[in-house]
Amino acid sequence: MKISIPKNVFSAFAVLFFISAAIIPIQNLIVWGPDFVIGFYITPEITAEKISIGVIGLGFFMLYLAYKKRDSLANYP
Repeated sequence: MKISIPKNVFSAFAVLFFISAAIIPIQNLIVWGPDFVIGFYITPEITAEKISIGVIGLGFFMLYLAYKKRDSLANYP
């Protein structure tokens, strides 16, 4: 009896999160310039750049889960 194991989608989601999180700072860097973008990061308001940092962190967490799942599937009988 062969058990089918689903493919690991966590690494695909991590790449998707990295790409989507990089779009906003790069776009604002092109439109506003580096001085304004740095200002967006250090202001006390919640800005899209700060949310993109959180999304990058979520991408690293997904990447961690991908490698953890891959290691656990390697020991699967």
